[in-house]
Amino acid sequence: MKTAQRSIKYYVLLFYLLILVTWQALFWAQIIPDYLFPSPVQVARRLWELGADNYLWPSVKATFQRMGIGFGISVTLGLLIGLFMGMSRVVNSCLRSLFLGLQTLPTAAWVPVSLLFFGLSDHGIYFVIIMSSAPAIAIAISDGIQHIPPIYLRAARTLGTPGYAMPTRVILPAALPSIVTGIKLGWTLAWHGDVSAELIKSSIGLGYLLQMGRELNDAAQVIGVMVLTILFGLLLDRFVFGLVQKRLLVRWGLAEKT
Repeated sequence: MKTAQRSIKYYVLLFYLLILVTWQALFWAQIIPDYLFPSPVQVARRLWELGADNYLWPSVKATFQRMGIGFGISVTLGLLIGLFMGMSRVVNSCLRSLFLGLQTLPTAAWVPVSLLFFGLSDHGIYFVIIMSSAPAIAIAISDGIQHIPPIYLRAARTLGTPGYAMPTRVILPAALPSIVTGIKLGWTLAWHGDVSAELIKSSIGLGYLLQMGRELNDAAQVIGVMVLTILFGLLLDRFVFGLVQKRLLVRWGLAEKT
């Protein structure tokens, strides 16, 4: 099993190396002008310059601080609303269609609304993060609760679990895999919302660096910040949400402990 996992990691590494080699080959082929399609070396050099000029890491810090606050509020709201939706068919019927409708809106569509309500402030970015992610978290949690096997609830009542303790002792633990999946999805949508809002209404952050690169016609900066944004997403998925999800699967006997 471990040998197979190690082999898969090698294949993944080779896959990304192939992407870099293809990228460099396309640059050498000059199919696209180099000022529009920089090489990996030029992109890395531009990121290094941004770091040396003290633009990069303050922007990364600002983006993650906004994510910490906005996503924390989203998770809290999503958990509470999703719990009520999962425990009440009436509430679920009323809110589910609304939340599904809100999810059809592109993330960037919330930015003009936030500008009207909050102006050029971080509160508007928090608003975009919350509206982008909280509905998805609530729907995922309500679905997880509604798919709990009824025998779990009957067994808990038979064993004397009081009604007021059912949400914390039975319902939420039983729905935990779905909750983690919902939070993971919510993080992705919140990340999209944060960077989208920073493109328009911020003077610091990864989104601002993207916008600044566009205004300066600096393709190396635009692509570099995009690559960095993707890299942060992959690292968070692998070392935060991935580890939590794996432990839950092991805990529920759906995966082997390694």
